[in-house]
Amino acid sequence: MKIFLIGYEGSKQILPASSYLIEKYLPQMFDVNFLNFGDYDENNLYRGDYVKLDDTQVDGSSAWSKYLREYFETLDDEYVIFALDDFLLCRELDEKVYDALLNEMNSNKKVACAKLGISPSYRPHEYQIIREEDGVSIFYLNDNASYSASTQYSIWRRESLIDILYHTVDAWSFELSGSEYLNSTGQKVIGSTTTCLPYSESSAMSNRQPSKISVLGVPNETVDDMIEKKILCESDLILGQPIQASAPSYIDCKDKEVFGIEDIHDDEYKRYCNFVRKVVKNNDCEKRY
Repeated sequence: MKIFLIGYEGSKQILPASSYLIEKYLPQMFDVNFLNFGDYDENNLYRGDYVKLDDTQVDGSSAWSKYLREYFETLDDEYVIFALDDFLLCRELDEKVYDALLNEMNSNKKVACAKLGISPSYRPHEYQIIREEDGVSIFYLNDNASYSASTQYSIWRRESLIDILYHTVDAWSFELSGSEYLNSTGQKVIGSTTTCLPYSESSAMSNRQPSKISVLGVPNETVDDMIEKKILCESDLILGQPIQASAPSYIDCKDKEVFGIEDIHDDEYKRYCNFVRKVVKNNDCEKRY
C-alpha cells in the first residue's frame, strides 16, 4: 500500500528523521511518498520518494485541500495511508492489527477510514467494539465522534478521502468540519483497541516551540542513533509539545524521562505523555489513560 505524508516548506527539516524511523519500523511492503512544495534533495531520505506538488504552495494553507484532492485524483489506488509528515514513529507496525483493519474495510464498503495510531482507542465513550478477529478487538466510531477525520496515520478509501477534501480548505478544517461532514455521510470509521502503529500524536514540530523537535515516545537508543548520525541535534530535542507549558529537554532527562514528564504542569497532557510512553513500551492497550 502507498503511504502519503503531507508537509510544507518548514517541515522539510524533519524529513530525514521521519524517513529514518519509517525505514526502521515499517515493512518494505509500504511505498512511502513525502508530498511537499519546492525542490528537495532525496539523498537526505532514508526511505521513500519526494513528490513536489508545486514550486510553491500558491494561496498558502487555504489551498491545502485543493492540492491534495488534485493529487489523489491522479491515482487509481482503492486505499491509501495518509498523514502529516512530522509524526515520528516509535515502534514497529503491528501487522496482525493492520491486516484485521484492512480485512474489515474490504468486507464493509461503508468503512471510509481505519485509524492506525493511538487515538481514539483511549476514548471508549466514542466507539463500540464490534468483533474480535484473531485476538484483535475492532471498534466502530460513533456517528458523533470527534476527529473521525484526522491528519494522523490512517488507511483511507481514496474516494472517501477526496470527497472530504472537496468539503474542506486546510488541515484544520479537514479535522473539524471534515469530521462533521464525514459523520453526516453514513460512512464508518474503525480502529482497534490494540494500537497498530504507536507514535506520539503530538507532532514533532509546533509553533508553540518553533526551534524545538519533540521525540516523545521514541526509544532513547534510537534518538541517540539519530543524534550520532547527525539527523537530529540533541540540544533541539524536547519531550512533547504541551500547550500551556514548556516541555522538558531530552538532554536533561533522557536518563530519567519519567521525571522530565512529571515536570509538565498541564496534568491532562502529563497523563497523555505517560500513556504514550507506556503504549510504545509494551502496547499495553487494556490500561487506558
